[in-house]
Amino acid sequence: MRIVAFSNQKGGVAKTTSSYAMAVGLARRDYKVLVIDADPQENLSMTAGIDLNDVDPDPEDIDKLTPEQRRYFLENVPAKLFEVMKGEKDINKAIIPIADNLDLIVGGIDLASADMTFTGIKREQLIKKAFKKLKKDYDFCIIDCSPALGVVLMNILTVADEVIIPLEPGAYSLQGLSRLYGFIDDIHDYTNDKLKVNGILVTKVRNTANSKIWINDIQEKAELLGTKVYKSRIRLNVSVEEAQTMNMDIFQYSGSSAAARDYDDFIDEFLEEDE
Repeated sequence: MRIVAFSNQKGGVAKTTSSYAMAVGLARRDYKVLVIDADPQENLSMTAGIDLNDVDPDPEDIDKLTPEQRRYFLENVPAKLFEVMKGEKDINKAIIPIADNLDLIVGGIDLASADMTFTGIKREQLIKKAFKKLKKDYDFCIIDCSPALGVVLMNILTVADEVIIPLEPGAYSLQGLSRLYGFIDDIHDYTNDKLKVNGILVTKVRNTANSKIWINDIQEKAELLGTKVYKSRIRLNVSVEEAQTMNMDIFQYSGSSAAARDYDDFIDEFLEEDE
């Protein structure tokens, strides 16, 4: 299983959109894919059509249930990544089938408190340990990471093979990139020597002179950091927001849109690297 993490310290760069589009696109190519929503905001899960009330219920609603109803509910509600990391639930109980060849694991809103919760020795190994218990075989695992450089990202990078960094061409696009690279280098040196940055994916591209200037800056920064910028560019397209509103992936909502075509090109480029 090839594990790919989408990470960027800056929000609003189409990280969630890109990770979900890649997961769906690979599944449409007949690969078996597991996608993990490791961001406590759970936007990927919502886009995938998951009713988060079924996964992260209000405690007051649970208290209103009879003992028999509560027992049934707790036994059948999907586990969350946070519970798996705590050792309370089996990772196989967290897998939710959402489409042909595509399964999802929801992180859970409690991931926001992970840095305070996980403080013991080998706390960076929790997800790696859970992955060893996976019973289902996958070709790819795509992980949507939180912007926070904390224990959850540390766990993800410890188990991941590679990182893709979505980056928007703009005044703040390169802010924090060196810090993220430093974090990745530390994980590579201490917990996962196979980890690498696969490349930078430029997103939300506008056909303006300013956008071209920033893309050149991104390419120069990538060279300094020893990585590449994908040739595929993801254009800014209203179909992405519309698909999210409809809780649909971009290919299902508008397969002929510019964004869908761009993501298809990116996935093809990603897969061609190994040919």
